[in-house]
Amino acid sequence: MTSSKTVDFSFRGPLGFEAHTVLLSVDSDPPDQYAFESAGGNIELMGIVDFTEIRPNCTEITLAVHYEIRNKLFAWLDRRLHFVTAELRSIRAHFEGIAASYLDHAPVLPMFQTAPA
Repeated sequence: MTSSKTVDFSFRGPLGFEAHTVLLSVDSDPPDQYAFESAGGNIELMGIVDFTEIRPNCTEITLAVHYEIRNKLFAWLDRRLHFVTAELRSIRAHFEGIAASYLDHAPVLPMFQTAPA
């Protein structure tokens, strides 16, 4: 996030595609929602982030995004390969990984775990 309350958004996709834009805040009525849209760059984004308190100290965050790639070739490729969707899923997986407890994860190599007595 920059001092002007904008977010520089970018990622690399397959076949040399590099998405870049600047995300700006958009006024939204509910205090538990944050709307944004892009300005400039080679991908148009708009979306809403919704925060819902499930219980004390536990908030569910929902992200709804609409995007359009401005380059016709990469837009066609994305419709076939879904690389922007894959990038969004990796962001989701990142945050779901943060939310999970370290102790809840299964061991990667269970054969090397200490056997119970």
